[in-house]
Amino acid sequence: MNDTTLFINLKNLENNINQIKSLKLAKNKTIIAILKSDAYGHGIIPVADTLINNGVNFFGIVKMSEAISLRKNHPDAKLLMLLGVSENDIKDAVKMNLSITAFSLDYLKFLLSKARELKSSINLHIKYDSGMNRLGLNDAEIKKAIEIIKENKNWLNIEGIFSHLSSAGNDLEYTNFQLKNYKKILSDFKKKGIIPQFTHISASSSLTNSEIGQDFSNAIRPGISLYGINPNLYNYPELNLKPLMTLKSSIMQIKKIKKGAFISYNNTFKAPYDMTAAVINAGYDNGIPRLLSNNGRFLIRDNFANIVGIVTMNMTIVDITKIEAVNMHDEVIVTGKSLTKQIDLKEIALKAQTIPYEICLNLGKSNQKTYIF
Repeated sequence: MNDTTLFINLKNLENNINQIKSLKLAKNKTIIAILKSDAYGHGIIPVADTLINNGVNFFGIVKMSEAISLRKNHPDAKLLMLLGVSENDIKDAVKMNLSITAFSLDYLKFLLSKARELKSSINLHIKYDSGMNRLGLNDAEIKKAIEIIKENKNWLNIEGIFSHLSSAGNDLEYTNFQLKNYKKILSDFKKKGIIPQFTHISASSSLTNSEIGQDFSNAIRPGISLYGINPNLYNYPELNLKPLMTLKSSIMQIKKIKKGAFISYNNTFKAPYDMTAAVINAGYDNGIPRLLSNNGRFLIRDNFANIVGIVTMNMTIVDITKIEAVNMHDEVIVTGKSLTKQIDLKEIALKAQTIPYEICLNLGKSNQKTYIF
């Protein structure tokens, strides 16, 4: 028995893309919607379908399987491989007219060699490391890359130049430092006659930070904000993003627990009074973090029901002592809204000592999906 279902509300996705379009850093710019990792667990094709119907047809992805699926369903969509592609996939990537991220000097040289071998130009987006110290070419490597590009324009089509901001939601000083570095690099390319079609540095954190003045770009890369989560707590408070995910389960069994009895594994919870408990048909196999043990809560009949004991693989137990008229098979909301209350992904992430991104991915990987149009 497993009736736990993840509902994905695509109407909310329409709302969110319109909200993003209204932001200061987004106006009159190309949107590169980030659909990597199965659209953050939401399902890459239904999300792409909705975005294309709302005027967005440029997507950032990381796997060739994602590219193949999108090409099959949307042959005219523009696709950026954010982490490059492997040697085995270069030929197919060129055939599919994918845009490929050049994230290091060695990888740029490798792509040049493959372009010559295939006798075909490769569309590239140069990834500049403006200060995150993750993926990308540093300042010294950028100078060498410019010379390589100048000498090989027949093989290397520099379609884009981009970077990534590490702390755009909480460190304006460091963000401005990165933006200054990025602006200089764009200027260096321009001085050498290399003017890409797309420049982009702003993702959800910077887009939803109203304190950032400008990003010197003509494109943006919204990710988590598409899915209804503002990664910043206080900026753009009027921004009306709506979560797409609602995870629902049901009650498998209702039990009477005597005061002093233990609940679930390892005796971590001892009943402080005579209790009524409900066994819920969902556990960490459904993406519910084990760190919610004795810590999280679900919604039952528009009331919060605290988790008691350890979250197990396929079941979680909650206290329903003070909730009236609870019955077997009643609906349980793990994340989402009831009539007057809500449990959002930020709450779950906070209690699980992680971020909503990870919760989205785990819920998306672990549950059957039903789409609301």
